[in-house]
Amino acid sequence: MKATQLRNRIVAFFVGIALFISAVFGAASFLFAYSIEDRFFVYLLNDEAQTVAAQLESGLEARPRLDFIRYYPEKHELPAIIREVLEDEPNRIEFSGENDSHYHLKQIPTGYLLAEVSEQLVVRKIKGGMLKFILVLFGGVLVLALILAFTSLMMAKRLIKPLDTLVKIVEDAPVERLPQNFSGQFVNDEIGAFARTLEQALSRIRRFISREQAFTRDVSHELRTPVAITQSSLTLLRQTSLTDKQAELVGRIADAQHQITQSLEVLLALAREETLADANTRVLPVVEQVILSQAEKIAGKDIEVEVDIAAKLELPIAPSALRLLLNNLIGNAFTHIRSGVVTIEGRAQSIMVSDTGEGITPELLKTLFEPGAKGPESEGMGMGLSMVKRLCEKLDIELSVSSSDSGSAFCLKFPDGDNQINQ
Repeated sequence: MKATQLRNRIVAFFVGIALFISAVFGAASFLFAYSIEDRFFVYLLNDEAQTVAAQLESGLEARPRLDFIRYYPEKHELPAIIREVLEDEPNRIEFSGENDSHYHLKQIPTGYLLAEVSEQLVVRKIKGGMLKFILVLFGGVLVLALILAFTSLMMAKRLIKPLDTLVKIVEDAPVERLPQNFSGQFVNDEIGAFARTLEQALSRIRRFISREQAFTRDVSHELRTPVAITQSSLTLLRQTSLTDKQAELVGRIADAQHQITQSLEVLLALAREETLADANTRVLPVVEQVILSQAEKIAGKDIEVEVDIAAKLELPIAPSALRLLLNNLIGNAFTHIRSGVVTIEGRAQSIMVSDTGEGITPELLKTLFEPGAKGPESEGMGMGLSMVKRLCEKLDIELSVSSSDSGSAFCLKFPDGDNQINQ
């Protein structure tokens, strides 16, 4: 979250609190006034009830002292509008009548006391003045809230300035070089402690990345020599007389050796940034090379390979990186299809490798690009597509897959650029 958003939230918080308190205060003021007024009429009726009771005990005629209060010995003597309401709500004590008349009723053992209080409703008469007062108070509270908000904003600006500096340090740092030695410019407070913690975390991440790259690079280089020796030995071995069983075993060793070679190339490409530099590569020659190198996987199968790529199609990717991606995608298609058609299509910004095989199960499709994910009949380690995904992420290439009972399709969509098919 940026500091400006935090400042805006501070102002909005103060203003919102002011508006809320003002609204609550205004509503409470009206409720309080009406409640006091009602209690006043209840008090008057209670007092008149004692007076009427004393008069009746003395044998005198019941006469309330206040001229707006009347005594009714029987219910049927009450005004019609009061009687009608009491039929449905016998416990009601407050009534509204015609012409803005208003009544308060009290039932006593000897009858009813009814007060017509329209002229005594003080709150009704001063309601406009109360509203004006509340609005003025509302405006004053709002102004005070804005003053407090901007005062707090100035204080927050000084407090947040080191945080802005820290955010800028992280934002301006190149992707390939994490920032370091920046915590010393912050004072020893909460933000300074956060800066030191962040610097330590970035330092650990930098060392971890360096170790991972060094390990991948060293493993890739160290394994290249024994892989080359294995390859040459397999070539010589195939030139000797072998039984069918021996030839089968040699073929399996050759397939495994080829997978190791592809994995090493991908790992080396992921570890060395310079091998992934953008370049314009003609696609068709690379596709042809990959098909030839993977041809052993479809030997003896009833498979047709269709290539639909313009001769001059170029894409923004280095030849080695494109070869690594296609080796895995085309190699997978050749491996897992028993009969049918494998199609490689090239467009202005994409390449699609599809087949008419049995498709990928929905369960496997969910985890297809995770390390170790593979089908029940796969003899590989399930790492090829995982490394393809990592390589695509590094090159900003969108990798997608679709599959059904009629086959599967893998699509590589490259970033937009000025490259196009040159006819």
